[in-house]
Amino acid sequence: MHRKAVPEKIRKRIFQEASMVCPVCGETDVTTLEMHHIDPYSEVVNHKEENIILLCSNCHSKVTAGKISKEEILKLKISLMHGNNPNLNRAKDTNVINFNQSVNNGVIANNLHIKNEGGKIKVNPPNGTIASSMHHKNYVKRLIDRYHEFKLADVGAKNMNYTLLYSTIKREFGAKWDMIPLDQFERLVSYIQRRIDNTILGKNQKSNDVKRYSTFDEFLSKYSS
Repeated sequence: MHRKAVPEKIRKRIFQEASMVCPVCGETDVTTLEMHHIDPYSEVVNHKEENIILLCSNCHSKVTAGKISKEEILKLKISLMHGNNPNLNRAKDTNVINFNQSVNNGVIANNLHIKNEGGKIKVNPPNGTIASSMHHKNYVKRLIDRYHEFKLADVGAKNMNYTLLYSTIKREFGAKWDMIPLDQFERLVSYIQRRIDNTILGKNQKSNDVKRYSTFDEFLSKYSS
């Protein structure tokens, strides 16, 4: 069977998602970083982003050999989709990496600048995106977690898919949830709130006039200093 290459746009987003760091071991040498299909390509025959994770060649071979389990890789993928690479601060490289990104009509343009400085890695969120505002980012993340709580009550742990909402947000808005422009914040919030309301638990609570989530203003009043 002829295997199609991973589209360049998807490759770039996968590299960006992991901040160019292997989430298993912290390797930052870009020449060793590879695409790994969590469910084998031979079985799914597609290149969906939610099924691809960035790994260094060494960790990739360990996964293929079964030395690193699929469950471990899936947990790492979920963490990356949450915007967290567990090995980012323990990366082996001594470079500071800054992503300077600009938002233009919802399209994110990327420019990578690398300089040696202080033995640490720093990733600056793009200006004008949800990631650039701590309160906006935390509120959206709280809504996502709230949706997962409601959906888990609907389907149970065995049938729960934590990556699905992240994928639907990316399809709907054309960007990873925290890379969405701030001027789309209210639309994103409404989108996730509707998803909460449309769960079985959400419909039940709504019909009984039970509060399902806080507003952004309520969230700020509670958590902002």
